[in-house]
Amino acid sequence: MLSRLVLPFLIVATCLLPPLDAFAGDYAVSYAFDGTTRADVASGVTSALNEEGTTKECEYGRRCTIKLTKSDLTISFTVERSVYHEVVVFADGGRSRSVGCCYFFGGDRMAKKMLSEPLLRLWLYEGQARKRNEYVENIPLGLLYLQFSDLK
Repeated sequence: MLSRLVLPFLIVATCLLPPLDAFAGDYAVSYAFDGTTRADVASGVTSALNEEGTTKECEYGRRCTIKLTKSDLTISFTVERSVYHEVVVFADGGRSRSVGCCYFFGGDRMAKKMLSEPLLRLWLYEGQARKRNEYVENIPLGLLYLQFSDLK
């Protein structure tokens, strides 16, 4: 008699539990950083700062962070769930980097893109931030690749 009352409750409670794969994150990001600068290319040297990896722990609306230990950089980004999935990317330098690290094209502190393609290519620079409509030409650190997959 008691099992007839408890069994429907257990079935409903089990159906309401989130699936286990929901804890893995909403989307995955594969990343690579090519720290080879133009001066390296001209001299025929490849950089030891090249790194790559994947993270599957990113959730929509929350900041996701990648640590590039060889380059002493922290890349963080947020993806907003929408029709086109807008991503905002930030880059910060560690202790080995100067105070003027890190910027995107034109001395911007952040890069905002729509994910019309799954692969983003972003140049990272060291130098100074742009003030108003000032023209800034900073020193290139390398090229950051971010590939987004499993977007829902």
